[in-house]
Amino acid sequence: MYRSKIGVFNGDSWEELCQSIFKAKYRDQGYQEIRASPGDFGIEGYVTDTNTAYQCYCPNFHYNQTELYNKQREKITADLEKLREYESEIESLLGGTLIKSWCFVTPEANRNKLLRHAKEKQKQVRSWDLKILSPDFRVLIHDADFYLKEINEHRALAGEAIQLNSLPLAVPELEKKSEYEENILRKTKLRIAAGQANNLNLTDEQHQKKIDKLYDRTLNEFLNFNIFCAQLDASSSVVYHKVERILATFQKQVDDWSDTLSATPNELTEKIRTDLTNRLLEELRPHVDYALATDIVNHAVANWLGLCQLDYE
Repeated sequence: MYRSKIGVFNGDSWEELCQSIFKAKYRDQGYQEIRASPGDFGIEGYVTDTNTAYQCYCPNFHYNQTELYNKQREKITADLEKLREYESEIESLLGGTLIKSWCFVTPEANRNKLLRHAKEKQKQVRSWDLKILSPDFRVLIHDADFYLKEINEHRALAGEAIQLNSLPLAVPELEKKSEYEENILRKTKLRIAAGQANNLNLTDEQHQKKIDKLYDRTLNEFLNFNIFCAQLDASSSVVYHKVERILATFQKQVDDWSDTLSATPNELTEKIRTDLTNRLLEELRPHVDYALATDIVNHAVANWLGLCQLDYE
């Protein structure tokens, strides 16, 4: 099984998922599956309206990125050769449709060399002058990100949790950024101090390391809050709007607890984390699992801390 950033697959399970996605996404554009029986023609489906053929590939074993590139390169080469080998059979299946784009769909494609190889093969295949191909024939490479929304919708219907990719490292520019940083730093010091038997000594190297670590993590989650929300919305609008509604309602409780609850800063923060996680899991299972709920909570709490919707004074 190959462990990708959106889940674990082998060749069969990846093709099955892709076929479900293609049939849902392109059903109104004339999508037609081509089964590997009686033979594999290097095409597993095509869309009539866009003259696009699709070929899916996922290895059955987990490879490092160099090995994966080699396997993908070999697969592209072999399957494009089948267009020439089975030209007559493919022509009868397409019924006059010319292939303008041949799209190689794989969970991950992390080497630019693979794109270069695809363009080299594109030039070679054009030179064959096949009657099933458009003169401007091209080879495309799609990874799972091209279909992430559809994949998550499919998972939701199947009762599985949606998954998000890693957030980008770029930090957005914010007005009053220093003010938000000061809010988070002040509250970080209070949270760390509350967990110490004695008053926090900022000259103590161990204490300072704890502050720096928690501050960096919280600030990063605060700065990426809007990016995280946009990614969640892009992955599943239905789940995003449910999360948005829960956070808006829960924020009122956070305001009340900030003013009335008798607890240390860290006790208050952990209560909010625990209660919000439970609320998300209770209302959004199976579409949100513990890992995604924790991610949502971390970003939401950091956002409330930075904007002073969660305060300890």
